[in-house]
Amino acid sequence: MTLHPERPVSGGLRVAHLTTVDMSLALLLATELAVDVEAGHEVFGISAPGPYVQRVEALGVTHVPVRALTRSWNPVRDLSAFRELLLEIRRLELDVLHTHNPKTGVMGRIAGRVARVPVVVNTCHGLWARPEDPLPRRAFVHGLEGFAARFSDYELFQNAEDRRTLRWALKRGRSRVVGNGVDLDRFAPDLDGRHRVRGELGVAESELLVGSVGRRVREKGLAEFGIAATQLADRATFVWVGPRDDTDPDAASATTDGIRFVEERTDMPAVYSALDVFVLASHREGFSRAAIEAAACGVPMVLTDIRGCREVGDDGTHLLLVPPHDGHALASGIRRLLDDPELRARLGRAARERALTAFDQRQVARASLETYDAVIRRKRRSPRRSVGVAEDVRTTVLHVLPADQGRGAQVYAGQLRDLLADDSDQRHLVVSLFEAPEAALRPDIRLDVPSGVLRRAGLDPRAVRALRRTVRDTRADVVVAHGGEPLKYVVATSGGRPVVYYKVGLSSTELSRPLSRRLYRFLAGRSSRVVGVSEAIVDQAQDVLGVPRSRLLAIPNGRDPMTYHPPGGGESRAEPPLVLFVGQLEPGKRPGLFLDVIEALRSRGLSFDAAVVGDGPLRAAMEGRAARLGVEMLGVRSDVPDLLRRASLLVMTSGSDTEGMPGVLIEAGLSGLAVVSTRAAGVTDVVDDGRTGVVAATDAPEHLADRVADLLADAGLRSSLGSAARARCEAEFSLDATARRWRGLVAELAPRTSG
Repeated sequence: MTLHPERPVSGGLRVAHLTTVDMSLALLLATELAVDVEAGHEVFGISAPGPYVQRVEALGVTHVPVRALTRSWNPVRDLSAFRELLLEIRRLELDVLHTHNPKTGVMGRIAGRVARVPVVVNTCHGLWARPEDPLPRRAFVHGLEGFAARFSDYELFQNAEDRRTLRWALKRGRSRVVGNGVDLDRFAPDLDGRHRVRGELGVAESELLVGSVGRRVREKGLAEFGIAATQLADRATFVWVGPRDDTDPDAASATTDGIRFVEERTDMPAVYSALDVFVLASHREGFSRAAIEAAACGVPMVLTDIRGCREVGDDGTHLLLVPPHDGHALASGIRRLLDDPELRARLGRAARERALTAFDQRQVARASLETYDAVIRRKRRSPRRSVGVAEDVRTTVLHVLPADQGRGAQVYAGQLRDLLADDSDQRHLVVSLFEAPEAALRPDIRLDVPSGVLRRAGLDPRAVRALRRTVRDTRADVVVAHGGEPLKYVVATSGGRPVVYYKVGLSSTELSRPLSRRLYRFLAGRSSRVVGVSEAIVDQAQDVLGVPRSRLLAIPNGRDPMTYHPPGGGESRAEPPLVLFVGQLEPGKRPGLFLDVIEALRSRGLSFDAAVVGDGPLRAAMEGRAARLGVEMLGVRSDVPDLLRRASLLVMTSGSDTEGMPGVLIEAGLSGLAVVSTRAAGVTDVVDDGRTGVVAATDAPEHLADRVADLLADAGLRSSLGSAARARCEAEFSLDATARRWRGLVAELAPRTSG
């Protein structure tokens, strides 16, 4: 097995994606193929030949036909296909083979290993046995998938339920849930397309149109959709968009009266936009692409309550879920939406909002690239590496976090690892201890210890054993615990290696309970360095945990100045001025205080817009008051950098003991945006009061409103504060600046190999 050491990990690899038919390459994997090509890889698409080959090759991908491949299982034909596939894989001299679909996923993983492809990765798009299937069928499917998983280097899953089902067969730390996504630039509400498609279908704007999209097979819920169409024929027009499928000859016997069938179309965003209700009545899904396409187009949805649909959104919040195999329940769910225009509008908005934050196909594709990189880097450093693969002699740093989450600490740890990925002297790896859905961390090593009573008790011995093996296998030189919980595991497994405790927050049990305080004093005492995310945290470590000043250091969590930057090109600040709040809607962030400030400003007759970005337990209680005050509740957004460039002023209202280092102030500063903030921990690290922003003397709403009013009245002052904030944050709080501090600390702690 050779990993072609002359090729850089980040580009120049020979990557093949294997599917059963070319339609899967063209329709399901087009974005992933395009991202691979953009990354500089030579990309091949392997499948049976068909009408979609030209579309695949238009992406810059070389199509490799395996003519014996079929969707249906046939032992004689499949053996011939395996031999043909094996010959093609050997001929291509691949660096990476990425398999997809049930049949080619099994055949391809085995063939890839037999052909000695260095990296074999499989994506499970949905287990082909349902929970309600007979036990012998489920045992066969799960056993075959588990057997095939032993031949791959890494398993990617589109939904967490499938991963949990196969957990017994997966290699520890060699699997992750990546979800599913679509091209969000393409799939968006299309009003012109709506009018055009409805005109072509002869559906008036005053009529209601209900549609489903997919192959015409029974497992897509064709019969149940037909029952609903029959029951609701007087309420709406029902349309099914998608091709016939010869693999289900009995589909023609399904009840389809009242359904208008439309062959496959290439203008799907317009088709989705033409619908008033989207329906997916499937019996089995991996992670429904049609549903997330509809969500991205802002269409209210009724889906069956199965894995692969439940992941699209929450029942009653983003969509409606109904039992599978029940046409009458499906009709009832559709009727509920047809009868309630406000519910349709609310679910459509929520679905679109969720799609923007959770269903970006490019992020899914990048997860595959990250997986290739992680496997290659692991094999290059393996003590069982092949001849010709150089040993990695860099200082190895393990960053240990409790679990993958979408919070600031996880985002920063992943970004820090990425920034230092090509460092010539140090190798930074991220480890997550406990099982959790895929989020912002993107760990190199997932230990996936189940989170339960042992963790809640304070120390899970399974996590201790798993981390000890990881520290040994990676030959770690320095171990960094990001937070108090992982510190317990790091101290227990470090084996005399330097330990760094990265302390990120003030609100913790170590401040409130004597026993916890004594425990963390002991653990901090075993740490080579305690790094605070701000000077306030450094002071706390000295005062509360008794850490000598000589072992204390402040390193903030940085942000990317290329992502957060002032308006440029055709961008400009909003007019009238936009006052913005960004943060979790939870008690510590005090979003209600922000509304108090807005109310005080409204009473003065000032002209401005206001918006809140974020979600959380306080949102429902805020919405009515926010509407009365003219404050737009934007929810969770993926375009926060754009919003910061449009805003005129950011207001942060956090309590004094709820922040460690407020990242939103760094983001605002890099965006050249003036801020008014309460005096929470870490604020004065970022904001130089009167020069780069305003730090209020008190938390009184009228006082904060005075400071905001001063800036609303003086655009020149806002601009000068924003310019100074950009310069300060770029110099001190950029990712590069904080990474240099981490690099210097590691070089100090492990000087034997760091340069």
